[in-house]
Amino acid sequence: MPEWIVESSQLSDIGLRRRYNEDYVACYEPNHPAELATYGRLYVLADGVGGGAAGEVASEYAVRRIIYSYYQDQDGTPAGRLCRAVDTTNAAICAHNQERTDRREMATTVVAALIVGDQLTMANVGDSRAYLIYDGTIDQITQDHSLVAEMINEGSLTPQQAEAHPYRNVILRSVGPNDSVKVDLFTRQVAPRHTVFLCSDGLTRRVSDQEIAHIVTPQPSAQAARQLIDLANERGGEDNITVSITHITDQLLRNVTDGVAQRPQMPHWDDF
Repeated sequence: MPEWIVESSQLSDIGLRRRYNEDYVACYEPNHPAELATYGRLYVLADGVGGGAAGEVASEYAVRRIIYSYYQDQDGTPAGRLCRAVDTTNAAICAHNQERTDRREMATTVVAALIVGDQLTMANVGDSRAYLIYDGTIDQITQDHSLVAEMINEGSLTPQQAEAHPYRNVILRSVGPNDSVKVDLFTRQVAPRHTVFLCSDGLTRRVSDQEIAHIVTPQPSAQAARQLIDLANERGGEDNITVSITHITDQLLRNVTDGVAQRPQMPHWDDF
């Protein structure tokens, strides 16, 4: 499979009205040729649920644990390993919830994008989103697991009504509350000049899909990420805002480091 050079940036902002940033985003891009060919590059974003229930801990733990678990797994397909990484992370957060004595249950959304050669796999739990941007178009790949999204699908609510609905924050699926979780998986083929885009709902509630495509397509990823977050803040900034932008360039990757890569480390609850 071809292996192209990518240009990627991740950025998270607390917004204007929240005391804590409950979003978290990170990635792992192997620099060892065998690891890159086998495992690819992984980008993960999470939006903690629950406010005082330590959503910021759940989101950071989930992102770090998913990345660690994926690169430790040596069995099956990349998509299977990614799904198991989310399952393992869900079980770990659920077990930790059961050990807590303060009755505060941690939970988080998770959206992940895995690029192995020209194959893209996206995993989703919750209402953080993954898009694929190409040829001036933007496609939302994931589906929101939220009450208003379900009502829109049923035809009982319009997208415009959903923006002001009193239950617009109700999530129907998240990582952590239960001992098992259903993970949605999506696969696509990518090519040069495609962009893989992940974001939390703090962005999509204030910036339209077409605005995202217009800002992301012509600019370097770091500049586009900053502009998107600034725009969401200009329009209210009620929530945390987080984005991950990965441009696939038309340059084939020829030289990679042959040394031992710095593998992701296992997160521990004492770290938080």
